[in-house]
Amino acid sequence: MNEIRTYQPRLALSSEQAALLDAYAALYGKAERSLFARLAAGESLNVLKREFLGGLGITARQFNALAAGVRGKIASVKAVRDRLIEFAKRRIKRAEEVLAEIPDKWKRHQKRRRVATLKARLANLESERDAGKMGICFGSRKLFREQFALEKNDFASHEEWLAAWRQARSSQFFAMGSRDETAGCQSCVAAVQDDGSVTLRLRLPDALGAGKHLAIARVRFAYGHDAIVAAIGRNLSEDQAEWQAISYRFVHDARGWRVFVSIAIPEVAVISHRQAGVIGVDINADRLAVTETDRFGNPVGSWVIPCVTYGRTSERRAAIVGDAVKQVVAIAVDRRKPIAIEKLDFWKKRATLEAASGKHARMLCAFAYRRIQAVIRARSYEAGIEVLDTNPAYSSLIGKYKFASRYGLSAHNAAACVLARRVDDLGERLPSQFQVTPQLLAKNRSGHVWSLWAIVSRRDRVAHAARRRPGCSTTRSPAAPALASPARPVIPPPPAGAIPAREPSSALFGGRLGQWG
Repeated sequence: MNEIRTYQPRLALSSEQAALLDAYAALYGKAERSLFARLAAGESLNVLKREFLGGLGITARQFNALAAGVRGKIASVKAVRDRLIEFAKRRIKRAEEVLAEIPDKWKRHQKRRRVATLKARLANLESERDAGKMGICFGSRKLFREQFALEKNDFASHEEWLAAWRQARSSQFFAMGSRDETAGCQSCVAAVQDDGSVTLRLRLPDALGAGKHLAIARVRFAYGHDAIVAAIGRNLSEDQAEWQAISYRFVHDARGWRVFVSIAIPEVAVISHRQAGVIGVDINADRLAVTETDRFGNPVGSWVIPCVTYGRTSERRAAIVGDAVKQVVAIAVDRRKPIAIEKLDFWKKRATLEAASGKHARMLCAFAYRRIQAVIRARSYEAGIEVLDTNPAYSSLIGKYKFASRYGLSAHNAAACVLARRVDDLGERLPSQFQVTPQLLAKNRSGHVWSLWAIVSRRDRVAHAARRRPGCSTTRSPAAPALASPARPVIPPPPAGAIPAREPSSALFGGRLGQWG
């Protein structure tokens, strides 16, 4: 299946062209809100289509794009609502656990109020779901609430806020593509000029009374221009199998109009080989820990690549993530090995932040985990590197006790080593230091090895909690699993654009792990 890529340029428009796009967006926004309300009321889409074509003066293709966008938002609201309900339940459970451990009377009162707020929010979500209702705030709830604190949100008057509100509700429109239409999209036809630039011929709604088409010339993409030109060229070939859909979304922001163009990227030949080993990547809030293994699961290289996104703007976050992932993919391309990443539901992680410090909670909420995963997949696809997902269960614990101290790996690099080995189904049985504990191995002897690591994890938590109690000795608890403090030498992260040199396993780790479980 081909990957979808979206590229965006900023449009150089005259005042007349910008005014036409503003009018198009205003008509589209009005139609979108009306269509959503009537679909939510249970009316038939086919009946609405005939009414909208005549009443709003739009084409059938424009209505199809409108309907696709509205139905997508409805599906998104339903899916997110289910996630929010599960998220709220987890937060309530965690908050009640924290409440039971709070000795201070005043703090208990505040936490009870917090639990009551979460339960009220959960009740509202469940009642909306059970009643079959849904709400979409076109223009965003954040901007809607700003009218109640005008000075705080830099609005001189309610009229100024209202103008911003109307602009936000009518700031974009969508032209849906189809592979059996001219140039991949009947509503917006792209053509490549002799100077290499792209000209867009946008079909205008008849209701605007400004003619049928608006030509937007000299469009150039800072990134992906060659891919866009190639996609347009494929739609001109005689082989219909090469044709593809090209969709356009025009968006107005504070600096003017942009257009987001979505195309399918042709399949790229895979150059990675699992038989050679795997590149494991442990994604953290401030770094990417990368560990390379050979075909036997031996760690043969490790890197720590900084990736701090907390406190950065969205543009800066994207640049930081892109630079970090570029180095990871460069390592994989040089080694011709696939990349192993963890398949993690970050919603569950955020639901456990009730007792976390404010700094830690803010850092995790700003953690660009999904963006990092998406960029790794995108760049690996373009480079021909396979990306393998694996369950991260107990990867940090296994890495801590089996690889960190013995091979001089940091905790995160040891976890990355576990991920790399796990995709190859290599052993994860408990090391010999636990074999002297008969009760640990007697329970669930025939079960999965993770059931044994779960027991180790519980003992670890009990031991750490005991050491944190007031008056407790700083010496290690006898019940805690013994482990020497690991030395953590790591190879420095490579400079931007450079590929780290391979180090022999003997130099890095003083020996081979082989297929030791």
